[in-house]
Amino acid sequence: MDIKTEEIISGSSKPKQILTRPRTICEIFRFQPENIEQMPLGDLYIVAELHLIKDCGHLNNLLASLIKREYYSYPNRGAAKSFQAALKKANSHLDELARQGNCEWLGKFHFICAAIAGQNLQFAQAGNSKTYLFRQGHFMDLGRKAIPDTRDPHPSKFFSSVVSGKIEPEDIMIIATPSIDELMSASGLKQLVTSRPGLPDISDQINKVLREQEKIKHLAVLLIQTQEEPEPASQPDKNREIITPPIDLNEILK
Repeated sequence: MDIKTEEIISGSSKPKQILTRPRTICEIFRFQPENIEQMPLGDLYIVAELHLIKDCGHLNNLLASLIKREYYSYPNRGAAKSFQAALKKANSHLDELARQGNCEWLGKFHFICAAIAGQNLQFAQAGNSKTYLFRQGHFMDLGRKAIPDTRDPHPSKFFSSVVSGKIEPEDIMIIATPSIDELMSASGLKQLVTSRPGLPDISDQINKVLREQEKIKHLAVLLIQTQEEPEPASQPDKNREIITPPIDLNEILK
């Protein structure tokens, strides 16, 4: 499966700028296999937003790194088990932070992690982030199945459920931080995706609306489109015997 992406990030503060006033950090991460053994695990996508006061400015990046490292560590266990192990590692780290008394991030952290391996999709989310899928005219809110029962889950169960399924050619996924709801309704997103021929146009239109809505200061949107991989160009058969017609010297000498 061939995958195309577009990223939109607006108004994200840098971790070093976080002093005494609340700041919001929006970040998008994409990781790919680094060797042939990791190829069956496919690509890993993360969209994160962290609203905080202090001591946690690095959390988006740290958690993304932990998930990536664990996901690709043991390719032989397969994508499903690797994804579950990666989320378990993330939960363990968040639980340890809470045990140390660092709870500033609780209730202020919105995180989505998705993996696409071949035609298999897995994703998990926490907080109020959004995941939509557009397929053959239908627009679905995938995040409804991934949101935990409680809005403030225990740190050790921050990622408590995994949604898995199959992707199809021409699917479009929209993975976004919570402010996407303020920018555009689900029906508005559906209309946008339906009326635009490709990801660059969809991205341009979202950016245009974002510029017009000055009240939205922080937003991260990852657009993913799947396509059939192009068929390899036909190669000449090297084993085919090439027969050269006989040369008539009389024809040449005429």
